[in-house]
Amino acid sequence: MKRFRNIFIFTFILSLISCEGLVDGINDNPNAIAVESADAGLLLLKGIQLANVSVQLGHQARIGSMWSGQSQGVLLLYKSIAEYNISAEETNGMWQNAYQGIIKQCKVLREQTASNPAIKLYSGITKVIEAQTFGTLASLFGDVPFSEAAGEISNPKFESQKQVLAGVQTLLDEAIAELEAAPTATVADDLFYAGNKTKWIKAANTIKARYFILTREYEKALVSAKKGILLKADAMVFTPPAIGNGSLNTVFKMINERAGYWGFTGSFMDNMLKPGANSRNHTKTNEAARLRYVAFNGNTANSNLGIAARNRPQILVGYEENLLYIAEAEARVGTDAEALKNLNTLRAHLQSGTGFEKLVANDSLRYTAFTIQDFEAGGIENRDNKAVKTALLREIIQERYVTTFLSHVPFEDLRRLSGKERDIAVLPPFNISTATKYPQRFIVAQTELSANPNAPSDPGIFAETEVNR
Repeated sequence: MKRFRNIFIFTFILSLISCEGLVDGINDNPNAIAVESADAGLLLLKGIQLANVSVQLGHQARIGSMWSGQSQGVLLLYKSIAEYNISAEETNGMWQNAYQGIIKQCKVLREQTASNPAIKLYSGITKVIEAQTFGTLASLFGDVPFSEAAGEISNPKFESQKQVLAGVQTLLDEAIAELEAAPTATVADDLFYAGNKTKWIKAANTIKARYFILTREYEKALVSAKKGILLKADAMVFTPPAIGNGSLNTVFKMINERAGYWGFTGSFMDNMLKPGANSRNHTKTNEAARLRYVAFNGNTANSNLGIAARNRPQILVGYEENLLYIAEAEARVGTDAEALKNLNTLRAHLQSGTGFEKLVANDSLRYTAFTIQDFEAGGIENRDNKAVKTALLREIIQERYVTTFLSHVPFEDLRRLSGKERDIAVLPPFNISTATKYPQRFIVAQTELSANPNAPSDPGIFAETEVNR
């Protein structure tokens, strides 16, 4: 990685959004102290956050969705990638957004706001975003630059996946401590929480839970998730202003630019939500309304009204996700009763109609509370007579597969569970007849392979990362 001149700070932001003021004031809290957004450092925050939207919900998330059976590659590049043909060039954009647009700029923002009375607030916010970015990179690539990244070292060393994920937890702990000590302030340039430090702390704890789940540290995941996002209103959400190409819903943007390349119809997840042999539908669950919401049209962007609508909000760190971390962790280290309680809290949320927009009034929507008997041998969620805990975990993982659609989470779960816990994993068919294994990682960006002699040799996409060996 090479050092970048300060002019990149502004040109990068301008490449992501069409004008600096497009979202000014959308989250202002009139009861909080306003922060002077003319501070040079704060001008970076929108660009950092928009780059994070791209990292969390962009091209690689779509690839993960194809490899985990949630969507399909239909034409040209996306068909080839879906069939496990991928080159190092496909991750150049993510690598640039992550290391240049987020990690480097988070460090610069902290440097430029060092004398501001609200420095702990800015530092805490940027460390949460930085930690989420590093966690995503480690999850998807395995060994990546961490301690030497985006600094004075031209060729940073690659550190092991476990080391990076441990460093992510430390970074999140630092962020939480700084946010707890920070003043209360409104930050208009914060697209997600407008500077609300309480919500940032909750998001940090849910991110901690996400990566403790990834490393199978379930007790720690439970502790963090219980301090995480426990209200839908506290979710980290990007609401696209839909002004300029960089401010659109990322699913809409993809379809609008490459119509016909990518689709949902006929995917494994599509069939899960429809009536049929492998369906989730039964007397206590009817997914008709959710299917209509998530079933995007990959041919015509403007026809989409649900998850792929032009200005549809997108979740980066969610309430539903957090509930399911609690549910899984309780099933692992707590009690089945507590796991079921949290699963049913999510189902009540879905039943209330607040989980997603019901696009057609007469579409069925049913999420009746489960009882433990539903997971006993022969029960509605255990027709194949597994152990109760196995059947319960299987439903929790399956619900997270659907709920976190088009994020990195389903691909993380597939890789974590398909090798060692197949009884609870969501196992889509392979995308080609000769495959015997699901992809396990992405290839390090070609720009990094070409420039950094410390970059490791490519082990191939089917080689497990350290946490999944």
